[in-house]
This record gives sequence, C-alpha cells and structure tokens, in this order.
Amino acid sequence: MNEALTQAPAISTPNATPAIVLRPGEGEAVWFLDHFITVKADAAKGAPFSLSEIAFPAGAHTPFHRHQGESESFYVLEGEVTFVLEDGRKHTGGAGTFLHVPAGVAHGFQTDSFTRMIVITGQVGFLDLARDAGGPAERREIPPPAAPDLAKLDAAAARHGIDLLGPLPE
Repeated sequence: MNEALTQAPAISTPNATPAIVLRPGEGEAVWFLDHFITVKADAAKGAPFSLSEIAFPAGAHTPFHRHQGESESFYVLEGEVTFVLEDGRKHTGGAGTFLHVPAGVAHGFQTDSFTRMIVITGQVGFLDLARDAGGPAERREIPPPAAPDLAKLDAAAARHGIDLLGPLPE
C-alpha cells in the first residue's frame, strides 16, 4: 500500500496557490496587547483561513468579545487557560484542549500560566484587528508590559467586525 502512494505521479495544477511551509520560529511576528503572534497562514499567503501560534504571559486576558463574521478555534499547546462563553460556562484546560467558538458567540479567556495556543480564524477579522491595534514585533517574544491603547483597540475592532463587550464576566 505504501509503495503505491510513493509511486503516484505528482499533480500539477496551473495557477494553484503554492504550499505554505514554515519552520518553528518562522512567520510574520506581531505584538498585540500582551500577545506574541506568529502568523503561519492567512489570506495573503493564499490560505482560506488564518492560523497563528500565539504566546501569552500568565494572567493575560482578552476582553469579552464577539466576532461578527468569523468563527474562532483554539488549540492549547502549553500552559493552562480558562475560556468563558456567553452562556456563562467556563472551561479550563491545558495542553491538548480544543475549543471552537462559532461566529456571533461572545467569548474570552484568561491564561492561568504562560500559555501557547494555535488560533484558527477566518480570512478577515482577528488578524487584521491584531495588526491594526498592535504592530510588527520588535523581537520574537512576548511584548513588554504596557497599558493598552483602548481608543485604538475600539476603532480597530469596529473596522474588523469584532464587538468588544467589556471585561470577562466573573
């Protein structure tokens, strides 16, 4: 069976989007709030989705928010995180935990330790917000602590279809 797979001819598709191959530590580096984002795939690279590896310090949290036009999925690689959904449910998990949030469902999270996650979203929305309200990372590490520019964050969220709903519910 393996022999047949290795002998199959390569398929060539004219004008096809090239494959995306990135090694550890490669990809666009973005600082957004206290997140260090490494963009692995997005529309600019020809992917029909956005996939990022994101590192967070212990105690990092998002505002409670809702994506109007894109779903968001999280896969925890390292650390522990507590997700909060709009119905008040909380889900705490470590490495191997997966959570999918459909478009329109309010959510947020807080990290309970240093955390790394894979985050998958649509082609537009979260990554555009992060680039707009954040910026290129100066180094490939979590950004230094700084107060968020809330006016900049609010404006970017409005431009990219994300409703900021306030702090995470208790």
